[in-house]
Amino acid sequence: MSCMGLNSTELQEARDYFKQLLLPFTASFTMFHNYIYVFLCVVGVFANISIVVVLLRPAMRKSPFNLFLVVIAVCDASLMATYLAYKHVELCHPWYFSFPWAIYTKFYAIFSVFVHSCSLWLTVNMAILRFLVLYRGSRSETRIPQCNGFGAAFIAIILAFGIACIGCLPIFIRYRIIEGEIGAVPDLCLEGKYSNDWAPTDMIRFYGLSQPLWWNCDWERINYWMAALILKLIPCLLLTIFMTLLVRMLIEARERRSRLCGGMGNGNSQAERTTAMLTGIVAIFLITELPQGVLTFAAGANPRLTFLTLQMNNVFDLLSLINSAVNFVLCALMSHVFRREFLQTFGVCCPQSSENHSGAPINKTSNRSILSTFSNIAKPKTSKKNGFLPVPTNCPDDKNTVQLAMN
Repeated sequence: MSCMGLNSTELQEARDYFKQLLLPFTASFTMFHNYIYVFLCVVGVFANISIVVVLLRPAMRKSPFNLFLVVIAVCDASLMATYLAYKHVELCHPWYFSFPWAIYTKFYAIFSVFVHSCSLWLTVNMAILRFLVLYRGSRSETRIPQCNGFGAAFIAIILAFGIACIGCLPIFIRYRIIEGEIGAVPDLCLEGKYSNDWAPTDMIRFYGLSQPLWWNCDWERINYWMAALILKLIPCLLLTIFMTLLVRMLIEARERRSRLCGGMGNGNSQAERTTAMLTGIVAIFLITELPQGVLTFAAGANPRLTFLTLQMNNVFDLLSLINSAVNFVLCALMSHVFRREFLQTFGVCCPQSSENHSGAPINKTSNRSILSTFSNIAKPKTSKKNGFLPVPTNCPDDKNTVQLAMN
């Protein structure tokens, strides 16, 4: 009887059932995954490195929320780099049976879960902190302390790492390297693409990962449910809640500005761009992370679904890579300043930016237009339609309230 509560016959039946059920899909997707993951990892690593470089420029270091994005980019780049190395050394590779590779496999099994969990909780804490900043700014009297500073950002980042450590505690002690006996090279390795690296007379020593001798079913259940709840479901739930609250506050700010401007506010406002971006962040996060959390929770209730999860490993890996690689696109769409600083940093021959520091276009005024402006100061123009003075264009704007960390 296994820790799943199933005997050997039931385990084999469940394994064979899901393997046969998903065989056409997994066979096709594996071929696609073997090509796309290399592209995502290589592009994603350089994209996240560029995020770190750009956000560490003097113009970008003023916002404490950019600190979150820097740490998230470091976590994502590390995850994709280690994943690329791990997938490169496959079965029958000359390094596969070595002791150093067993050490790296153990390192990757722990490190990948930890950094991915840190990235998720950093995103959650950034959303919570941003909500507190906006909520405090929208209230004349509140007991919420000042959150828009580097001190609060450092605390939130440390808290994210702490929560990730708590969720990964069983994983930190779950693996040990076992040394097998010396044996012949498997027949599979004599026929594949690594057949030239092996000879039928070669002898190798097998190494692998196993649980410690004291590891029992109780520890396995603790490890499973801590990973499912702390590292999957709770982050998805919190991010959905606080992103929804942020979108609601941004919409209210836009409506309030529209009322103050008499319905003549700028249609392409910062609030609208921010609302669209937050909606995109929620959608991407939920698409990539929520299915894993739901299926993991379902497998805890029905152990047979564990074999469904195993068959979907490549799908979940690809979703996680997309989530890690897409942050550069979000940053570029989110901020005019990020695009400008990126071009100034990596552009070989960048034209002078047409945007000021806040991302608004720079209007180049000629001397003639300046003289015309001074001559018309004492002569206010009236509206051709009704003879009244035109509506002022500097309507109260919630830009300082609703703008994202990047601006």
